Amino acid sequence: MSWKTIMFAVPSPIDIGLIEADKVAGIAAVLDAQLQLFHCVFDASVAHPGKLAPASAEEPIHQLVLNAQHGLERIAERLRARGLQVDTSVRWDDPAHEGIVRQVLRHKPSLLIARSHHQERAAGLPAHTDWKLIETCPCPLLLLKSPSPYAKPLVIAAVDPTHAHDKPAELDGHLLDSAALLTAALSGSLEVFHARIPWEEAIHLDPELRDLPEYRDEEIHRTYLAQMEAQVLKLTERHNIARAKVKIEDGRAAELLPRFANGRNADIVAMGAVSRSRLRHALLGDTAERTLDALRCDALIVKPPGFRSPVRRQSTHHVVAGPELRTRLRW
Repeated sequence: MSWKTIMFAVPSPIDIGLIEADKVAGIAAVLDAQLQLFHCVFDASVAHPGKLAPASAEEPIHQLVLNAQHGLERIAERLRARGLQVDTSVRWDDPAHEGIVRQVLRHKPSLLIARSHHQERAAGLPAHTDWKLIETCPCPLLLLKSPSPYAKPLVIAAVDPTHAHDKPAELDGHLLDSAALLTAALSGSLEVFHARIPWEEAIHLDPELRDLPEYRDEEIHRTYLAQMEAQVLKLTERHNIARAKVKIEDGRAAELLPRFANGRNADIVAMGAVSRSRLRHALLGDTAERTLDALRCDALIVKPPGFRSPVRRQSTHHVVAGPELRTRLRW
């Protein structure tokens, strides 16, 4: 397994800081990967200028795209000077998460990196790009909460081999492979965390367990704990992860995982995502937003093998590139 191409969804060519660009460049360098800088630009006032505006909006749209491209190229030139292979691309599309995923579907990067919008959400702003990318992005997604570069990072992989949350059986293995790849490239350390369903809750999920006599209840309880632990250890042993690096706690992942990761000062938490429906969005054990908001570190989100994004490949905001754009841009 290797990641040969990384796409960075630049929030704004004038907004990205040098430290954040250096962090992304550092990831690409250690993975020996090609870096694609991508920006999704859209302005509703330009797309729908109103009755008194000029008949065609193509020229101002092309100018906005061109300006964004110039901004990306300034960033790219700085990174190319470090020996990285960097391409840039701008698309006129909306909403932003669909434009980003469409670019992923077009170019099929090994990893998508995007800035997390948790601060905007905490301030009460309608920023849903994070969980929409979690729900629809087909490749591994690294959400950055901090611009600070990694220095031998601690990576915590949250697994659920019991499939208590309807996760496909292949997901945890794929998750650990991805987490191990990134950990090794960054010269970090990998730990594994599992939130086991508490016995008091598990016993009510199975009708046969509810009516057990008291002496049998304790016996089955011990068996349950041993079996759940055995499933986790079987998974981690297949990936050569030592028992001392595995932590199992009883409770809900949305509460326990952030507490554990923040307490360990983790740099990255790796989680598997399953999109159950458009209404329920993507679930990471409990709720994606609750878990991500509580985490202080970056998050690596991994989908099951064979996941197909629900995002349509063709945008409703398609604009034909003019002659200048066709010669100067990767459209």
